[in-house]
Amino acid sequence: MIVRFLKSSMYALEGLWFALKTERNVQIWFSIFIITYLTAFWLEVSGTEFLFVIVWTFVIGVAEYLNTAIEKLADRVSLEREEQIKRVKDVAAGATFLASTGAFITGLIIFLPKILAKFGISF
Repeated sequence: MIVRFLKSSMYALEGLWFALKTERNVQIWFSIFIITYLTAFWLEVSGTEFLFVIVWTFVIGVAEYLNTAIEKLADRVSLEREEQIKRVKDVAAGATFLASTGAFITGLIIFLPKILAKFGISF
């Protein structure tokens, strides 16, 4: 049972690493992930705020990885322009966009006042 779990974990890590090496949007997400965590430490966000940062960065990552998998599978099903395939890909991309929008709004709420305070600007 443990061996099966370890094998499954290795396959999952291989998939994560493959997408990180080959997919531009996953690379962009990972870069923003790192910048966001460095910014959170620089601004000394609270534990609760950091929890929101963790959750949102992972929600976006999951959405981006699933979007990538769906696009790869859809391209495997058909490379021809088909309305159903287009809709599937658009919905998957929409999920990533929705997660990114939620994270952006949360990031503004958490980071903007702290950044302004660091530079002596109050509103």
